[in-house]
Amino acid sequence: MDGSAVSLTVGIVALLAVIAVAAEVPARESPPAAVPTAPVPERLYGVHFNPQSAAPPGTGHWLLDYPLIRERIQGELAELVQETGVNFLDIMVLIPFTLRDKATPPTDTAREVSEWANLTTLANLVDFLDCCHRLGLSVEIDLATNMWVPYRVDTANHIGQSEWWPKPDDTPWTEAAVWYEQIIRHVEKAVADPASIACWTMMGNYQLGGAEPVTWDWPEQPEVMAFTERFVKAVWPRFRAAATRPVGSPIMLPILADDAYWRRQTPEMRLSSVRNLKRWLVDDLHLPPDYWVMSTYPCCDPATDGVYYLREIVRILGPANAGRVISTDFKGEGHALTSCIVDKAGLSGAAVLQWHFGKVSEYGFGGWWVWGYQDGENDSTGLRDRQGRWKPPLVRAIRERALRAGRRPE
Repeated sequence: MDGSAVSLTVGIVALLAVIAVAAEVPARESPPAAVPTAPVPERLYGVHFNPQSAAPPGTGHWLLDYPLIRERIQGELAELVQETGVNFLDIMVLIPFTLRDKATPPTDTAREVSEWANLTTLANLVDFLDCCHRLGLSVEIDLATNMWVPYRVDTANHIGQSEWWPKPDDTPWTEAAVWYEQIIRHVEKAVADPASIACWTMMGNYQLGGAEPVTWDWPEQPEVMAFTERFVKAVWPRFRAAATRPVGSPIMLPILADDAYWRRQTPEMRLSSVRNLKRWLVDDLHLPPDYWVMSTYPCCDPATDGVYYLREIVRILGPANAGRVISTDFKGEGHALTSCIVDKAGLSGAAVLQWHFGKVSEYGFGGWWVWGYQDGENDSTGLRDRQGRWKPPLVRAIRERALRAGRRPE
């Protein structure tokens, strides 16, 4: 499994993903295409929002602690808009935080969200979205559950062993669909303006909780892939129908790891997440997403193996759909990429962000977000450090890009 895919660890994690424009996706892959000469302008440009919250007095996670830190968070959001000019945030909502009873998901016959949900968490989310809307920010909400794969499959590595995460039964898609549907409907009804929601995405990993789902080919674990496909095909139509706001694909993950296993694999294998989701959602279900959301590596076009991975992703999805690709999780500052087939030697964090921005324009992607807003206890990947001090080179790079994308800070 790729290092970036597992970087979001269990428990209280930060949050992720982003958006673009709607159009029908071709039923078949398009032939190779030249780089567009007139890129589609970016519509959404933003940051994965992961502010700090002390424990005590709170739990240590900002969304759970929102009533305690509401004034500070709202001030930080206003500063973020002023300093960077972004119009978009990404957050992750983990299933353990949404459950009234620990590790107890809704039944597949639950009729109302009040039967199973922690309504305080959902109220915090609504309050946060309303604040974002007042500041001109829209939010991608990544709903992350571990119930993609039954607990009996790969039990030794299943996060269901944790006391906080559900232990999925043999048909987890039935409960997961209820969880997705009822949260989406409850929040869309409760917010002051649904436009505060840029999009919803299906997110989560059976091993890690808050990470991209395992949608890439995994011959050594055929049950995982069989259940993942079953999950997507059962849940996606209900997820899509529940939302009045745009929906993003389950977050795709190109695998650019350079470990002993992936070094033996072909580029086609590395991009199997993209191929599989395009096949399941478009060719099989005929239900394309509003946005194709993918984690993106720097300096991978070409990567050190000579392959232009972003170009190939555009070919798979169809050049006509490049404008609704959301290129996410931009890795600028503090990311460990030595185990990946990318070469950013000698590049500063700001220069890596500028590489990402250049590819957004080159391929005409419809949106992007940077990981992340603030340094964590064990990482230095934020635009601000743990004391709240901005990192000027990163802020300047984002601000310049936001200005060129057409939105000026107020």
